[in-house]
Amino acid sequence: MAKVRERILDSLTRNAPPLRSLLILTQDIRLGRRLADIMEVPSILLDVSLDASITRLADHPLIRNASHVVELYQPTLADSIYAKALRNLLLDRGKSVLSLWNWDERYLADEFWGDLEYPAIASAAAALARRMEKASTVRVTSDLGTDISFSVAGRSWIAADGYCAPGKLAQLPDGEIYTCPVEESFYGRIVIDGTISRLWLPDKPVALRFEAGRMVEADPRFEQWLWSNAGGVDMIGEFAIGMNPMVHGPYANISVDEKEAGSVHFALGDSYRLGLTESVYHVDFVVRNPVITVDGTVLKDYLPAVQPQKGGAVAVSL
Repeated sequence: MAKVRERILDSLTRNAPPLRSLLILTQDIRLGRRLADIMEVPSILLDVSLDASITRLADHPLIRNASHVVELYQPTLADSIYAKALRNLLLDRGKSVLSLWNWDERYLADEFWGDLEYPAIASAAAALARRMEKASTVRVTSDLGTDISFSVAGRSWIAADGYCAPGKLAQLPDGEIYTCPVEESFYGRIVIDGTISRLWLPDKPVALRFEAGRMVEADPRFEQWLWSNAGGVDMIGEFAIGMNPMVHGPYANISVDEKEAGSVHFALGDSYRLGLTESVYHVDFVVRNPVITVDGTVLKDYLPAVQPQKGGAVAVSL
């Protein structure tokens, strides 16, 4: 279990102040104790309830005194809204906050984390983000029928590399770059064959159709789910490219599955100020094994690669 400890400590401290006090916010005290034991650093557990009152915890003495905070939550899409509200308050107060959402015992095992080190993922993500900053048009297709085109001209890209920094969201596992498409340019069909926020992995693909950034047609299962869980939000808010070769999904956990190397995901709802759409909801959905065409050229050779060597060592090529 050394790898998960190393990943978390590296994420919390590499680009952030030294670890002075670690607070684990969790709904699952048993799993929280397991994580605290693995961490081998002084840790305090605080049992939380993800409801509208959670933001009151921002003034809790344990939170005020903590320099670094881990969110070990099991949120649904609905109560993730409250968790995000508390997180934003903590980030505003200068806390280093690491999100471990919907974790279970699988993510505590060394085997899950593989041999690729996060600096390699971070470097590849930053390089692709710089490359995409210069792009104008994107088309995503898949064998299942996805064919969606849009502009990203003038839009900023964010590289999510798993490292905490002032005011910055960090998750583990991580590894993606994301932006918001130019809304009025977004036309075509998306066939979802991966996880939908947060934990729904459909037993068969789900098709959506878009015109000018708005979902105008959807599989009835998705439409019903959307109205039940996200108020019927229907405007595009995100496009992202997964960058983590150690994620071999699907795990039926959007926080993990959206990072899978070579996948893409889209989201309806909030654009994280990268576009025009503002909403309390942000509904991600994954397309696996797509072809990504950027300005007329298929995107290739953008992932960090792990190459086994003799004696079990690993070489990373970018």
